[in-house]
Amino acid sequence: MMSILSWILGASFLTSLISLVGRSIVFLGEERFRRFIHYAMSLAVGTLLGVVFLDLLPEALELAGARTVFFWVLVGFLLFFILERGLFLYHCREGECPVHAFGYLSLIGDAIHNFLDGVIIALAFLVNIPLGIATSFAVIFHEVPQEMSDFLVLLHAGFERRKALFYNFLIALTTVIGAFLTYLFAGVVQGIIGPALGLVAGNFLYIAAVNLVPELHEAKHARKKTVALAQISLIILGILLIYFVGVIFEH
Repeated sequence: MMSILSWILGASFLTSLISLVGRSIVFLGEERFRRFIHYAMSLAVGTLLGVVFLDLLPEALELAGARTVFFWVLVGFLLFFILERGLFLYHCREGECPVHAFGYLSLIGDAIHNFLDGVIIALAFLVNIPLGIATSFAVIFHEVPQEMSDFLVLLHAGFERRKALFYNFLIALTTVIGAFLTYLFAGVVQGIIGPALGLVAGNFLYIAAVNLVPELHEAKHARKKTVALAQISLIILGILLIYFVGVIFEH
């Protein structure tokens, strides 16, 4: 029987590895990548919404009162808006700083985000294994299109492809660090898991509603019925995936 630590480290390392695969897709060519990424985003929206409403919120409400949980959902939503705005404000404008500068800033932002992903994965596994697995799926599916985009940012910043890939892999390992530190301080974390899950739910809602859904509307040929149908189908597929993960691992 695997220990909780084994589940946490395994899931966080798998997330780092898959994010590297996501970046490697860019090598297929930028045009192919741009056609693919919006479909990956659609699946990510479904998994994120599925985890929020089928797993995170029900578990959080069992551990804390509704008023407390939804307060922290709101805090989580606003916190990640503030974090994202802060990162954007410090990005250099074209011609006002060295070409690599905004690439390094992107790496710093990615490191923070991946560290938080590790915290999220560990928190979920500390509640129970099914929630940990479902949350890991959601993290992985939203990580792939994000990492593909981040990799393109580095290429546009002037990084060589091999160097960009190497830096991104190192940054991806911060997921494992975040997960391990959360497990290490589990005794402190246990008392606040209910509110923490609310915070995570707010984070996932922000990513789905603010980062991903607007991108789907702006996708090339987004107004075509076939594209819209594919997006809707993939969102539903993502929700069903999380639902069946919960059903399978609860028994």
